[in-house]
Amino acid sequence: MKRSERHHLKENVVAVAVGHLQGQLSERGRGLIIGIAVGLVVLILFGGYSWQSGRTTAKASALLAGALVLADAPVVSPPPPPAADPAEAVPDDASGDTAEQPEAPAPVEFVQPPGTYPTIEAKMSAALPKLIEAADTYPGTQPSITARYRAAAALAALGRHDESAAQYQQVINGDTGVYGRMATLGLADVQIARGAYDEAIALLEQSSGAGAEADLPVDGVLMRLGRAYDLAGRSGDARATFQRVMDEFPASFYLANAERELQALQIAG
Repeated sequence: MKRSERHHLKENVVAVAVGHLQGQLSERGRGLIIGIAVGLVVLILFGGYSWQSGRTTAKASALLAGALVLADAPVVSPPPPPAADPAEAVPDDASGDTAEQPEAPAPVEFVQPPGTYPTIEAKMSAALPKLIEAADTYPGTQPSITARYRAAAALAALGRHDESAAQYQQVINGDTGVYGRMATLGLADVQIARGAYDEAIALLEQSSGAGAEADLPVDGVLMRLGRAYDLAGRSGDARATFQRVMDEFPASFYLANAERELQALQIAG
């Protein structure tokens, strides 16, 4: 083979290799560009979602904070009216006649301090619309769950048990955390107030059994359960429950109450 032919052949081989490499780089470059574009789209979508979620949570938190200003306001009750004492006649040393004592000054009219309420009922009535608004405006957020739980408690304090039970049930359905578990106890209290003792017992047994969550005050749950048993006429179960408080929680805040409840049941037979 002539030298010129060999040289030409080498040039062809090099040209083919270079062309092949350029093709690979071109294909990989397109794949890389597509991958980068997809990654940017994902980042933009995630960033937009995070920004929108954070903004929604911030708005929900602001509504909740405004409602809690009312719900947690102090209660300052007006003082009782002074007793009306009849004016006593006293002897006049000079004449021997009797003279009436001077009238006591008129009592100062009570003025409700700003930011306070005269009763729990007045406070809860003022807070309730704000709590419901905070719960309904941004559903699914943690501030919304907190607001609904507080609204349920406010309704219970106002004696509106059916509405309270509905709000507690919404919290239970929407939260598997501590608010959902506390709402279960709140709903049990409402059921007791409504006289639905069997429903209350079922909820309390669920919250005090072997699988009870560690963040629940089990001794407090057992005290509720014991009273529910008693109200339902199940005195044997009530005695066993109060005894369980004494046996399993010897340092409990409720120990003295459990002892009194147990003694009362034993006396009643």
